[in-house]
Amino acid sequence: MTIYNGSNGSLNLYYKGLLISSFALTKKKTFDVYKYQGEHFILTSMKENIKVKQIIYTCTYFCNLIYTRKKNKQAIRKSDHELFLGTLFALMKLKIIDNDETNGYLIMPKKKT
Repeated sequence: MTIYNGSNGSLNLYYKGLLISSFALTKKKTFDVYKYQGEHFILTSMKENIKVKQIIYTCTYFCNLIYTRKKNKQAIRKSDHELFLGTLFALMKLKIIDNDETNGYLIMPKKKT
């Protein structure tokens, strides 16, 4: 797994104790920009009249699929990593999962020399 470092560090996403994705943090791509993707996912789904239960089911199902692919050392497309980011933050926004030692994110700031 490659950890992508930006000028401000990296955002690493975990699910069920496994490191799934890493994103670079820069001046333009801040943590708030990444976090908003989960909120945007929920809002656009609700505008399409999708019920919250269905949003939760879909996000959980997708996260489990990506987790299984990662666990089995199968390739994951970049677009799927970005979708995983949105679904994980959506589940955290809906309070389905917590940001703890097994699920959520870890921000690693840039090491100062």
